[in-house]
Amino acid sequence: MADNTFPADWREPPCFIVLKIAENRGFWATHDDFARGYIAVTELEACLMSTCLDVLLQQNDALYRLLNTALLGQAYTVVSEDPLVLTPSIEPAVDLTILDQDSLMGRIDRLTQLIDNRIAGTDTPLYDELPGVKQQLQSILDAIAADETDLGTVIADLELIIGALA
Repeated sequence: MADNTFPADWREPPCFIVLKIAENRGFWATHDDFARGYIAVTELEACLMSTCLDVLLQQNDALYRLLNTALLGQAYTVVSEDPLVLTPSIEPAVDLTILDQDSLMGRIDRLTQLIDNRIAGTDTPLYDELPGVKQQLQSILDAIAADETDLGTVIADLELIIGALA
């Protein structure tokens, strides 16, 4: 029968070799010892790995929720602390719907809509001040070309445009 002792330095990196050796048939005295020992060692390795993986996956989920909240405005609620359960759950696929206009993507969307509305005169969901700068300038040019305006009206219209761009 094999005469194996448990190493005193089992927490040091070389001791990992002991687990790998214990997975080999030649380490054990009989086939039954090998079968039981192999199962026990692999279950121990799986248990050690799952503890590390659980922490890694929890941190990955926390990072996902942080980004989803910051970028799209998704709000999460703590249902229980131990074990940690949050709602809504993380979906396998997420679309880029902006959930909160105060999120980063919401702020970019607001700025884009503002520029579209004020420069191009596009009617957007958040802004509907028309006409835009392009239309105002075109109406000034049309009035000057038709010689149907006075200088005071042109200057007043230009001041409005400058104010909108400032």
